[in-house]
Amino acid sequence: MIDKLREALASKLPPGSFIRNVVTLITGTTFAQALMILVAPILTRLYSPGDFGVYALYASILGIIAVVACWRYELAIVLPEKDEDAANLLVLSICICFGMAVFTLILVALFHNSVANLFGAPKLAPWLWFLPLSLLATGLFMAFNYWSTRRKQFRRLAVRQITQSTVTAATQLGIGYVMRTGPGGLIGGSILGQLTATGRLAWQIWQDEGKPIWNSIGWNKLKRQLSRYRKFPLYSSWSGMLSTASNMLPALLLGYFFAPAVVGYYALGHRVLAMPMGVVGGSIAQAFFPRATEAKRKGNLDKITFEMFQQLLAIGLVPILLITIVAPDLFALVFGSRWWIAGEYVRWLSLWMFFNFISSPLSNMYLVLERQRAGLIVNAVMFSTRLLALIIGGIKGDALFTIALFGLTGAILWIFNCTYILYMAGVPALQVYDTILREAIRSVPYALLPLVAWFVFKNSLVFVLAGITAGILFLIVKGIQMKKTGV
Repeated sequence: MIDKLREALASKLPPGSFIRNVVTLITGTTFAQALMILVAPILTRLYSPGDFGVYALYASILGIIAVVACWRYELAIVLPEKDEDAANLLVLSICICFGMAVFTLILVALFHNSVANLFGAPKLAPWLWFLPLSLLATGLFMAFNYWSTRRKQFRRLAVRQITQSTVTAATQLGIGYVMRTGPGGLIGGSILGQLTATGRLAWQIWQDEGKPIWNSIGWNKLKRQLSRYRKFPLYSSWSGMLSTASNMLPALLLGYFFAPAVVGYYALGHRVLAMPMGVVGGSIAQAFFPRATEAKRKGNLDKITFEMFQQLLAIGLVPILLITIVAPDLFALVFGSRWWIAGEYVRWLSLWMFFNFISSPLSNMYLVLERQRAGLIVNAVMFSTRLLALIIGGIKGDALFTIALFGLTGAILWIFNCTYILYMAGVPALQVYDTILREAIRSVPYALLPLVAWFVFKNSLVFVLAGITAGILFLIVKGIQMKKTGV
């Protein structure tokens, strides 16, 4: 059914076109994210906020170290003109990933109890032994992911997304219902989903392209690529780690300063907020990277980069504004009354997540323009500032204040980052801010509908339904506009 839907949509678009590639990825991502959203209300009744907190800590630690699983050489796979060079980068990334998994196992053996106690989550300790396996699956996926992107095998990636979400959801539900293992069900489901999906992707690549990849490998060729793209481990590794750490910091420091339940509330709020953005943003970023590389060669990078910014801003601002307005009541209705505070956290995280969503595809400019050093500096500033915000909030001892300070600081920093990226591509800053202002004004009528409903009825269900109605109206209007303009 998913394949038929994808083919029906893609058949109306030119073969190999950017929009067709995005549609292919979005089809898989939409199913994957929709499935996780559908099972979330069940998971919140099978697992406690504390369980989600331990799971979030595991995922945060994995997320930070996964950035350097391949020393960032996987990012370079898209760039060479010759497939032979790209194949050697793929093999180089795989070799480094195995080495990093072994190194991580040694660290886990030495420090797993200390790490778990540091974040006030002793239940985390036994599950840290699975970290090297998760790192291996994640690192290999990243390498295979960029190889498939280079080859424009986006259907392959869409299938991988569906596989991972299906296995993860089924395992988390099954373990949670039958075994009641606490955070182990969430962590175990995630690991099994990663392994299954990455294994399937590896098998597809080996079947389709294994022979030419194998024939391209050479020791001198590997050393040449190791040297040619040395900026990636020198700058992109640290830049990527700082960027990811900035996103993972809340879970880690909330675990340090507060109870695991607070981490759980944050984790659910962040997860639900990130899912719909991931449907569009992640797929566009995947397809935009090779397109931007080609545009740089042709000399029209400024045009396509600004168009991308405009489109992401236009489709994302109204939905994120509506979610910000109704989030606490929405979370209480869908996930249960004890999760109301997670919706309150979402209110303060939404702007940060929105500009993160916009900047995700655009951040590839640091790689396309080979400005990794600039990217490292920007991410260092963002990391330091947001770390300070979390420490200030943690010392104050107020979890909501901590989340609010982190979210607002993050929003300001991501706006700056977005502006700087567009400036590097040749787009003036005033043009960026003018576009943001115009879209903000256009979003006001949609925001008024749920606000008026609240003041008139003072009822949570009516309030949430009004927000959903406003979102549907926006999608209808946006769809009509896109049809008229042919976008």
